Amino acid sequence: MESSVRYPGQPSDEVTRKVVYKHVMAIAPIIFGLVLVVLAFIVAVVYYNSNESTFENILSPGLVSVIGFLVLMIISLLVLGSLWIWRRNKIVVTDFHLVDIDQIGLFNTAVSTLHLNEIQDITAKINGPIQHIFRYGTIIVQTAGERENFIFDFVPFPYDLERYILDLRKGGNNLEEKSK
Repeated sequence: MESSVRYPGQPSDEVTRKVVYKHVMAIAPIIFGLVLVVLAFIVAVVYYNSNESTFENILSPGLVSVIGFLVLMIISLLVLGSLWIWRRNKIVVTDFHLVDIDQIGLFNTAVSTLHLNEIQDITAKINGPIQHIFRYGTIIVQTAGERENFIFDFVPFPYDLERYILDLRKGGNNLEEKSK
């Protein structure tokens, strides 16, 4: 149990049963792109150092140092921001609710709450070889009434979470033993 994690507005008598963070593959394309930028930056520095005499009329060594520092600071901030946003995206399963917390950019958070009694059906999907290799997928929760379906993407071990939510909805009898 991860009772220390609470969603915004969670009643004090409601117990957090499980918290699922998005799979690391959710930020893999961003990190890969930043690695490519770093590699291009390294190539540019090596090229500048090997041809410094060609650039001495255009760029002074001091200016090159300032540009290099700024590029590295921007890349560092992008990496830290991406990691912060990724870590703040989660699914919180409580005794009564299923909560999707989506961090959208640095300063926008969307919290969607669904009562477990409103769940009509849950579908877990793993599509493609990458998702199979890294064991993540999508969970679609169909609800009663006019609400749209809840779609959770980049869920690690989606079939396990699907079974957990269904068991909790049915009464949660053996959840403590299964989670050990």
